[in-house]
Amino acid sequence: MSARWLAQPLVHFVAIGGLLFALDRLAQHEQAEPAITITPERIAELREDWLARAGRLPSAAELEALVEREVDEELLLREARRLGFQRSDPLVRRRLVQNMRFVSSDDGGDPDTLLSQALALGMDRKDLVVRRRLVQKMELGAFAAARTREPSEPELREFLARHPERFSEPARVRLSHVYLSRDRRGDELDAASRRLLARLADGHPSPERAPALGDPFLAGHDLPLLSERELAKLFGADFARAALGLAPGAWRGPLASSYGRHLVWVHGRSAARPSSLDSVRGEVREALLAERGEAALRELLRRLRARAAVHLARPRAGAADAPPPGPSAAKG
Repeated sequence: MSARWLAQPLVHFVAIGGLLFALDRLAQHEQAEPAITITPERIAELREDWLARAGRLPSAAELEALVEREVDEELLLREARRLGFQRSDPLVRRRLVQNMRFVSSDDGGDPDTLLSQALALGMDRKDLVVRRRLVQKMELGAFAAARTREPSEPELREFLARHPERFSEPARVRLSHVYLSRDRRGDELDAASRRLLARLADGHPSPERAPALGDPFLAGHDLPLLSERELAKLFGADFARAALGLAPGAWRGPLASSYGRHLVWVHGRSAARPSSLDSVRGEVREALLAERGEAALRELLRRLRARAAVHLARPRAGAADAPPPGPSAAKG
């Protein structure tokens, strides 16, 4: 969801109005909608799209989630069209008129006429950009509606109490390291690291003097208190995780990073501790409003699903992969 959109008051007004209108219409009209059918061919397309992005086929659970998202998007698209967003949204209008001018080669045609022609041809359902815009408009409406009431102090405190790990001060460690460069050491890197560690253990050089026995490191050899996330940005996740677990007061390692090997001296650490509400009020507020928005979107989808049967068409006999059973398969 675009933060810039959410910051626009006019967008809030339009989106909230659209969502409330949608919910009102759903409350008044509970008649069934035409069924949504997800065909074996569409499931195969979803599987291939995942393969192209991830480099592997989706698991059964991942494929089920893709199919469920497909159903959700179709429900939101239908509702957006029922609310007339395909006619009222400026971006959608412009896109459809441009499409129609390209098809008809009529550069001077009346925009309203061209829009009606595009809608008659079903371009608002077929154009991927238009579909995404209409779905996003419905999602935006749910999140914007959730921001109409400011969270109270008790609500903020209760949310922080439910999610202390999201807002706590992380554990941090202060360390020095001796660096051995992969580029400089080549195949001897690991052996050189072990030899130097033994030398450090025997000679007990101070953390201030020991780095001179290794190679220069651009970010320096003596580091302030850093969290696991901050260390990961410098050295990688494996290094950061290992460094947080080292006992202080001795040379340890070698720890690997993408640069080479590191022999590490931990000076001390600070334990993780919960944050006060005053120190994270803004983050807690935004997270609470986001949770409200997600709940509003789920409620809208629940009510839309209650009105539309959903069919997952089974693949032809002999097909290699069956579609996921999923909760939607039970409908209709």
